[in-house]
Amino acid sequence: MKESKEWNLKRAQTKSKARISGLWGLLFIRPGLSNYQLLCLFLFLFISILLTYWLPNYIMVNHTMKLPNFVLLVTSALLLATTVSSDPDLLQDLCVADPSSGVKVNGFTCKEASKVNASDFFSSILAKAGATNNAFGSLVTGANVEKVPGLNTLGVSLSRIDYAPDGINPPHTHPRATEIVFVLEGQLDVGFITTANVLISKTINKGEIFVFPKGLVHFQKNNANVPAAVISAFNSQLPGTQSIATTLFAATPSLPDHVLTKTFQIGTKEVQKIKSRLQPKK
Repeated sequence: MKESKEWNLKRAQTKSKARISGLWGLLFIRPGLSNYQLLCLFLFLFISILLTYWLPNYIMVNHTMKLPNFVLLVTSALLLATTVSSDPDLLQDLCVADPSSGVKVNGFTCKEASKVNASDFFSSILAKAGATNNAFGSLVTGANVEKVPGLNTLGVSLSRIDYAPDGINPPHTHPRATEIVFVLEGQLDVGFITTANVLISKTINKGEIFVFPKGLVHFQKNNANVPAAVISAFNSQLPGTQSIATTLFAATPSLPDHVLTKTFQIGTKEVQKIKSRLQPKK
C-alpha cells in the first residue's frame, strides 16, 4: 500500500511537470519559425501529452526507467531542435524590400503591394564578368536583397565571383549562410577549415560544385594562367562576408597594433605595412 501511494505521488508530480513542459513549449511559438521548427515544436507538445497519460502507467508496471530523467532528456533535445534555423520562413506570398523605409526591423520592411512590379524580382547584374584588376585579382558581385529587393524573406541569394590568373578570393566567412559554388569557367583550388583546425580542400573544374559550411573560414584560388568564374548560391537573402585579412588589418577604427603583433607574433612595422596595403583606396 505504501509503495502504491509513492507511485501515485510520483505519477501526479510527473503529470504536473509534463503540463508545465507543454506550456513552456508554447512560449517558443513566435513569428518566423521555419516548417522544421514548427514540426519539432508540435512533436514536443505531443510527447508532453503522451508523458502525462501513458508513460506513467507503463513505468509503474515495468519499473524500468526513472521518469523525471526521461522527461528532462526528451524536453532538452526538442527545445534545442526548435532553435535551429537560417533565414526565417516568409509569412506571406512576398515581401519586397523597401530600403527607403525608416522602420528598422531584422531584414527589411515590405513595399506596398500596389507598388510591386517585375523589376523587383529581376536583375542582370551577374551577366557580365567583374573587373579583377585589384590587389587580390578577384571580384565578388552580389545578387542579394540589397540588389534584388524581391529576395526579401525568401532566404536565398547568389553571387558571381571572377578570378584573374593567379587571383584569389582570400580566406573569409559568411556568418549567416552556407555557400555552394558552381564553376562557370576555369579551374580553382578551394577549401575550408573546420573548428578542429582541419583543412578540407579540392581542385574543382568547369561544371563542378563545392560546398562551404556556414560560418567556416574558406577560400578559392585560381592557380591557372587563364581567368576563372563561379556562381555562388546561399541560403540567406544577405549572407554577410567577413574577409579575415581586411577584418583584422583594415577595420575602422583600426585594431590596436599590439593586439596584432601579439596574435601573429610579428613586429609593429610588419603590422603597419600590412595595414597600409589593405586600406581601401581613397
